Amino acid sequence: MQSCYFCHLCQGGTTRCVLCPAAVQRGRVPPSQHALPGQIPLTNGDALNGHSYLSSFISLLLRAEPYPPSRYAQCMQPSNIMGIDNICELAARLLFSAVEWARNIPFFPDLQVTDQVALLRLVWSELFVLNASQCSMPLHVAPLLAAAGLHASPMAADRVVAFMDHIRIFQEQVEKLKALHVDAAEYSCLKAIVLFTTGEYLFFP
Repeated sequence: MQSCYFCHLCQGGTTRCVLCPAAVQRGRVPPSQHALPGQIPLTNGDALNGHSYLSSFISLLLRAEPYPPSRYAQCMQPSNIMGIDNICELAARLLFSAVEWARNIPFFPDLQVTDQVALLRLVWSELFVLNASQCSMPLHVAPLLAAAGLHASPMAADRVVAFMDHIRIFQEQVEKLKALHVDAAEYSCLKAIVLFTTGEYLFFP
């Protein structure tokens, strides 16, 4: 069976996409349903595969961003003193912006609320990494995130080791993405691929 367009987008068609008819129950979104304002109808196969469709789709992904990356720049300057409260607020904003972005992009609002919640619970950490990298989170913030996490939820020594290992992986992934000089359009596409891909994690093992 030939994979759908989004399955092809998600890792060359090797991973099932939640937008594939095999992954979404028939009848959940009626074929005759009109596209919501700001969304692109999928009735024309030529438009779906054309460059103009991709350009329009990427534009919608970009417009869905709730906050510009510069909004976080001031609070993350190396010269600023960041307490635990500031770090928790920053992390909450990054996570909240990922949820708001997902709610505003094409197709995601068409899913049932339970499916939306399930997808976000599955990939929130990857979206958080992408948002942290997109706003150029500096190196000194990751240890503060660890301290904030330990302060909010004390844990046993063995769990602390595993927790700090996750912080290290998070820091490495953010720095790798920053080194690639990914632009805003590429970040939006990466987040869409992460959100609409089920199966294997794209960043964390």
